[in-house]
Amino acid sequence: MTSWTEAQARALITDPGTLKRGQELAAPAKWSNLGQTDTAAWGECKGSGSTPYQTGIDLQEPAFKCSCPSRVFPCKHGAGLLLLLARQPQLLSSPTPPPWLQEWLAKRQQTAGKQPAQRTIQQDAHLSGLPAPVENNDSGAASEAELARQKREAQRLVRMQRGAEELETWLLDLIRAGLAATESQPPSFWENQAARLVDNQLPGLAANIRELAALRHQGTDWPERMLARLGELYLLVRTVPRLEQLPAATRQEILQQLGVSVKKEEVVATQPGVADTWWALSQTTTEEDRLTVRRSWLQGQETGRFALVVEFSFGGQAFATPLMPAGCYTGSLSFYPGLLPLRAVPGELAFTGTYSLAPLGSTGPAQLLNDYATALAQQPWLRELPVLLAGGVPHQTASGDWVLHFPTHGYVTADTSTTLPGNPATPIEHQPDREVALPLRCDELTGWELRALSGGYPLTVFGEWTGAALRPLTCWPAPSPVSNPAC
Repeated sequence: MTSWTEAQARALITDPGTLKRGQELAAPAKWSNLGQTDTAAWGECKGSGSTPYQTGIDLQEPAFKCSCPSRVFPCKHGAGLLLLLARQPQLLSSPTPPPWLQEWLAKRQQTAGKQPAQRTIQQDAHLSGLPAPVENNDSGAASEAELARQKREAQRLVRMQRGAEELETWLLDLIRAGLAATESQPPSFWENQAARLVDNQLPGLAANIRELAALRHQGTDWPERMLARLGELYLLVRTVPRLEQLPAATRQEILQQLGVSVKKEEVVATQPGVADTWWALSQTTTEEDRLTVRRSWLQGQETGRFALVVEFSFGGQAFATPLMPAGCYTGSLSFYPGLLPLRAVPGELAFTGTYSLAPLGSTGPAQLLNDYATALAQQPWLRELPVLLAGGVPHQTASGDWVLHFPTHGYVTADTSTTLPGNPATPIEHQPDREVALPLRCDELTGWELRALSGGYPLTVFGEWTGAALRPLTCWPAPSPVSNPAC
């Protein structure tokens, strides 16, 4: 029977208000007739009326049902039941689903059985590179709409080229004046240029300019980093006049860098699906006003491919895909076109359970640097590269920074300083002249959490390599002896 963690339960409850009320209901005294099977969980929760609310969860998707009047899924009762399942699964002891739950599950199975045929037709069209069937048979109206679209795109391209030319001149002026001159520039110096780029329909470049303004206050090495970012921008604007001559993948990459968005429906319709068993490696959620942004990194267990699924939720609504940390899914993903496709759109994913061991296919620091150099040559505007690193031990330096230490010739005991090649069961003693260290980009709390989870032993860490440091997102204890991962 699949076990659920608190983090997985919270990932499925996107509305903070529902989560708060669900936590209040995750108390055994409020529930009766609790039970669970491999595929479902249920219970009855006391409410304000005389009849308790019947609450059920289809754990295969997961999906929620409740007899309360709320139209939010999960409602506070569903959230409370899910949290209770994660915290005290032994309380859900009944193995026999009640009739109301069996009826609901049967309807869901009938509905699911009608969908594959339609999906097969659409997938066949996508895999063959053909456009999806068009319901509107009015060819004349469709032709006019296509002409209008082409006209709009041509007009936008002209404006984008004009904006890129202006930015090129601005960049050259900035370099001629020297980076030191930017210290005396007011905020309007950056904001006015960003606004002109937005007017010329180049929001991607505008975002880059706004980041440059903040870069001046981030560390003593800001001149080096700003010069590198200016070089990236110059390379980008120089490609705009030759967009039509570039290969399709390069053109798509440039357009997305400039800020031309690609709709999910277009990605699914034009890109082939990559079928695999996908493990959710990490999940981070950020709040922007009332918009919730969730970034989920997945890894295909057969292809070894990494995929980033970015989803948005407004006003606490549920995300389109019920992904959760450490979840296993079978199905296909469609990747956005580009030079180094990482971001993907989920197709029909079937939840198959959870995992607890570290994923296979990890690498060491030397291979990471090689992979990053290769990826950067392929996609010069790469911001971060996903990586699964094995064999590193979190360590805090004398300056307070956190690093991952990798022994170059095996593992060294703390008490005898004896080298024990390939024995991860022995704590690693800090020996600067014999170790490889990768900087970690994390706060003090995260560093100590990693250190506590490792207990002085090697970890497998998944994170984003920025070219200068690793941003750790999740970790696992080493599942098996790790021998010399630095090589």
